[in-house]
Order: sequence, then structure tokens, then C-alpha cells
Amino acid sequence: MPCSALTRRLLIAAAMLAVAGPALASGPPKKKEGEAAAPEPAVKLQPIAVPIIVDGKLLNYIFVNMTLKMAAAVPVTVMDGQEPLLRDAVVKAAHRTPFTASDTYVEVDAAKLKSAVMRETVILVGKGKVASVEITKQIARKQIPHPSGPKRAAAPASGGHAAPAAARH
Repeated sequence: MPCSALTRRLLIAAAMLAVAGPALASGPPKKKEGEAAAPEPAVKLQPIAVPIIVDGKLLNYIFVNMTLKMAAAVPVTVMDGQEPLLRDAVVKAAHRTPFTASDTYVEVDAAKLKSAVMRETVILVGKGKVASVEITKQIARKQIPHPSGPKRAAAPASGGHAAPAAARH
């Protein structure tokens, strides 16, 4: 006796349920003992060119990579479309009040930059959405020695005259 199309479909569906049933009934996989918790949601920002300004003169750019750690239960999608606005706000803030470190021209003042980024994220996405800012990398466009301390460049061995550190580009 030949099977009708409906009977075949029912047999196939029953076979599939028999195989998939235990997997569906078990629910989401359970965390094993000793296994680490899921990582916090984070947004990795594209590098931001932060100007290093001393006495009103632009000396250098530092390309800074940052990661925004989102607060618990805040999806990373809250930052969708906001990164260009954040980058623009950070650069504008750096021109108003430079993030120049007191002892080097090849890194930013991390505390000042993080504080400014937190202020701007509150304006863009709301208070409490971003838990923290992490600076992951800083790359200086130029290696300009600071005029004081051990980071001062040595005089050339050829007996020539060295230009002041701020004048070299």
C-alpha cells in the first residue's frame, strides 16, 4: 500500500522530533564548574588621532586605540552610529584642553583622556551605559623627546649643532 504525501511528511517530522527532542528539551548549555563568566560587553573604537599641543603649538599626534566597557545588561548596540560623533568630540576636546602628558610628547595623559571620553559617552548614549574606558595602545606619529628628564635626545656625535627638541619635526 503506497504512502500518501501527507503520511510521508508526518513520518519525517516524527523522525526529526525523535532525534532533536532531547537536545531541545535540555535548554541552553549549562556552565561547567570552574568555567569563567562571559566577558563583559565591549566596543573597540577605531584609532583616534589625539593632538599633542604645547604652548599653543601642535607638536605631534598620538593614535590612541580604546575599548569602551559597557555596563551590565547594556547591549553594545547602544553605541551604533555614535562612534564618529564620539571621535569628533574627543578631538575637539583635545584642542580645547590638550591631553598632553607632563613628561612626554609620545603619549597622552591617560587619566584626562579617559575622563573626557566618559563625559562624551554620557552626552551621546546616556549616564551609566559605559562602565569604563580602557586605552589599549598608543602610537606616536613622531618620536619627539621631551625637553626635560631622561627622555632628552643626546647631542649628535659628528660635532654638529642639535636643534631644540620642540623645533624638530
